[in-house]
Order: sequence, then structure tokens, then C-alpha cells
Amino acid sequence: MTIPSPAVPGLNAFVDLSHRDTQVDLATARCAGLVGVLHKATQGVSFVDPTFADRARQARSLGLLLGAYHFCTGEPVEQQLDHFLGTLATVGAEGVVPCIDWEPNPLPAQGTLSLAQLVALVDGFHQRTGVYPVLYGGYWMLSALSAGEPLGRIGQCPLWQAFYSSAFGWLSDVWERWTLLQYTDGTLGPEPHEFPGIGKVDRDTFNGTLSDAQSFWRDHALRA
Repeated sequence: MTIPSPAVPGLNAFVDLSHRDTQVDLATARCAGLVGVLHKATQGVSFVDPTFADRARQARSLGLLLGAYHFCTGEPVEQQLDHFLGTLATVGAEGVVPCIDWEPNPLPAQGTLSLAQLVALVDGFHQRTGVYPVLYGGYWMLSALSAGEPLGRIGQCPLWQAFYSSAFGWLSDVWERWTLLQYTDGTLGPEPHEFPGIGKVDRDTFNGTLSDAQSFWRDHALRA
């Protein structure tokens, strides 16, 4: 007997993408109920995802909510901010919800962003844009933020939690609720793992209704 997976909570209508997702038909996905795309834009101080600009244009033309994320490294914070914000400016930052991806970096030459650097990055981002970025991370991030170290204004960042389990919603003591939940990487985690037009993909759910998601984007997106 197969025990069905529990229903994923919230608005299960988001995906996060990068150049590693090679078969992406956003128009088909939109017709199947896709509401928003969170796409990798940059990493460190120099890498730009080669698919970001075109997919950002497609997402906008289809009326999808658009988020963009920066994969953090141990390189200088100000240079990372310059790189991320400069890349967003090239596609038009208005209406884009900015996200920071904090996790161990497999590239030793770049290093992993430290907690002190993360505090500085969040402060710097807010000073330059007036917006606190969404902060993405999984078990590693949540445990690191519970270590009793100074956290600055990290708690002001909406939480995008990576958690591949049907026991939804485990948190550290920093946040009372998650905003976005990456519940599968396309293989691990509860079903569904695929999205029409894309196939197996990182899928995300928003903690609220469609109206709530639209309001969140209005409140947390970058301005021109």
C-alpha cells in the first residue's frame, strides 16, 4: 500500500531555476498554473547566469512574478553587492524580489560567506535599496543562525526555507514563519517533483494565497 504524501501547504506554484535547468518552457508552465519564477542571477563577484536575462524577459512577458537570487561566496561583500545589483540593473530591477542564497560553497577558491559577512551584506543591501532581501537556506543556515552570534538585521529578511520533508515548517528562533518553502529539488521531498513545461525541478510554495503573494511582491520588490 502506498501512503500518499501530505498536501504541500500554501500556494504551490513557484519554481527556482538556473542555467542547470536546460529544458524550460515558461509559457507551458504558466498555462499549467505557474505563478512565479525565482532565478539565479549571479554568484560571487563575477559570475552571471547565462540564462537569467532571457528568462527574466520571458517571465515578465508572461505576467509571472519574478525573483532573482545571488549565490554568496566568501569574496568581498561590497563587490558582491555591486555585481548583483549591477546585473539586476541590466534587465531592469523594478518589480524583482531580490534573494540571497547562503549555503556552503563547493568552490574553495571563492570560499563560503561567513555569518559576519552575511550581516554586512544584508545591511549593505538595505542601505543601497531600501529593501531587505529574501534569505534562502536550509538546515545548515538555520543551525548557523542559532549559534548565539550577533545576527544584525537578518531577522528582517523574509525566509525562503529549503526543507525536503513532509514535516513542514521547522524553524530556528529567528523567524516566526517562512515566506517561501523549497520543498523538493525535483528528487527529494514530497510530491509533486515536476512542473509541466520544465520537468523535475526545484519547486517552491508561498505561505499564503495568490493575493498574498502578489501583495508580497509589491511590498518587497525593488524599485526603479
